[in-house]
Amino acid sequence: MADVYIVLFTLIGILVSLPALLVALNLLLPRTAHSSYTRLKDTPWQSFFLGVPVASAFLLAVTILSQLPFAAAKALSFLLAFGGMGLGTVGAAGLARLLGERLPGASSPDSRLRLLLKGAVVYELACLVPIVGWFLFAPLAGIMLLGAATFAFIGWLPRPRIVMGQEAPLQVGAE
Repeated sequence: MADVYIVLFTLIGILVSLPALLVALNLLLPRTAHSSYTRLKDTPWQSFFLGVPVASAFLLAVTILSQLPFAAAKALSFLLAFGGMGLGTVGAAGLARLLGERLPGASSPDSRLRLLLKGAVVYELACLVPIVGWFLFAPLAGIMLLGAATFAFIGWLPRPRIVMGQEAPLQVGAE
C-alpha cells in the first residue's frame, strides 16, 4: 500500500509543480518566453517543422550515447536529455502564456499570473488525457515547443505582419 501512496503523491506533486515551473520560467526568462510565445502564436507550423530535426537530433544523440559502454558517453547522454527537456520546458512556458491569453473569459480583469497559471493547467491537463493526450497531443506539442524554444534562443522572431499597408509593431519581451 505504501508503494501506491508514493506513486500517487509523486503524481500529485508533479501536477502541482509543473504550472509553477512554467510561471517561474515566464518570470525568470521573460524575453525568451515571449519569443517562444510569439513564435507559437504567429508561426506554429514553422516551429513544428524546426522542432522535427531538433527533436530527432536530441533523440538520436541520446540513444547512441546511452548505448556506448563508456561512462563519459552515458553522462553526456544524460546531459543532452536534460538539455532537451529544458529546451522543451522553455517552449512550454511560451505555450502556457499563449493558452492563458486565448482562454475564454481572458478579457476579464485577470492578472497575468492567473492567465499564466490557467494556460499551464490547460496544457498539463491536455497532456494527461488518456491515449490522445499521451500519444498524439503531447508528442506533437513537444516537437512544436522544441522548435519554438530553439527559435527563441537563436533570437529569430517572425517577420512583422503587414496590416492595411502598415507594419504591425512587434513587441519583444514586453511585460
